Amino acid sequence: MATDVVTVKNQKPGFFANLSSSFGGIIIGILMLIGGISLLWWNEHNNVRNIKNVKELRDQVVDVSSTEVKSENEGKLIATNGKLDYNDATVTDTEFSISFKTPVFCREVEIYQWVEESETKDDTTTYTYKKEWKSELVDSDDFNTSAGHVNPKEADIKYFSDRFSTDEDLKVGAFTLDDGFKNIISSDKSVNIPEDAVMPEGYTIYNSRYITDATDMSNPEVGNIRIHYTINDYKDVSVLGKQIGDTIGDYTTKTNTNVKKIVKGTTNGAGMINDIESANKFSKWMFRFLGTLLIVLGVGAILGPITTLIGYIPFLGNVVNSVIGVISFLIGLGIALVVIAISWFAARPIVAICSLVGVAVIIILLVTFIKKGKKEPVKVEEKTK
Repeated sequence: MATDVVTVKNQKPGFFANLSSSFGGIIIGILMLIGGISLLWWNEHNNVRNIKNVKELRDQVVDVSSTEVKSENEGKLIATNGKLDYNDATVTDTEFSISFKTPVFCREVEIYQWVEESETKDDTTTYTYKKEWKSELVDSDDFNTSAGHVNPKEADIKYFSDRFSTDEDLKVGAFTLDDGFKNIISSDKSVNIPEDAVMPEGYTIYNSRYITDATDMSNPEVGNIRIHYTINDYKDVSVLGKQIGDTIGDYTTKTNTNVKKIVKGTTNGAGMINDIESANKFSKWMFRFLGTLLIVLGVGAILGPITTLIGYIPFLGNVVNSVIGVISFLIGLGIALVVIAISWFAARPIVAICSLVGVAVIIILLVTFIKKGKKEPVKVEEKTK
């Protein structure tokens, strides 16, 4: 892999420049604080809604056989499984005249490009440039050193990733799936380029992929493109959704959330709802972390001027800055817990109370930390002879 390293000596700003920058950082800190609080507020309300949705799904789901459509399940949330039938239709990528017998397949396009990585130590920043296959265009105009590291533009690329699906109805036993299922069914099995496929001009086949001609196929050039395909190869599937006649479509919960799901293999309604719950939990904790991080960084930016002023005091600067860092973390975490507690209080009072107790503990730790920072007078005892 080709690598290029550029080292830049950064000009160290003076005291007043640092102070001015830190005061400007207060505005950024306030925006980060608002953003973090808003994200946590939205996330906790969304989490409450998700919990209600999962409870409703568990209460309402009816496991049914796919061999027969029963009228008594009309309008209900049903779960069923069986063979996925798409009438053995053939789907075609007309640009490459490639066809697969599958309900859904994807064309995956990757472009060989420069990518930039940076690392700053003291007053020196090192920029490392590597060539990698990327599915998205990397804008080299944003590089610190774009000369010699120029990537192609969108206008230079003829083919992009795309998704293709059958015009035939998807069926599972006696049930027809609405067209929305074609957008959520996965396509993850890699396949080779068919032997009878038409070779695009300027391309060749290498490692089961189309790739633009290069002098050395194992050492591609920036701007080279490679294309491969993934298909859906489901045979047995499980489906969750609302029965509408002989069709399965979106089930709308009491919180106006549309739910439908199709997974590979045979499972029941409880299994698919467990998957939904697991995805919700992952999303919940991810946004909690991001929101809390924004708040902590925001508090740190607001306290920036203090850090800058004290940072120029010999010996004392590093110690006090570390203390301010701890204080910023504790204050930020406390604010995050308060937001979470308030958001949850109406729907989940027990969790809210636990969060408030956590805030109280943090406040106690914060006060204790500050008090310990104050040096107590040293008593000198006279030794008696």
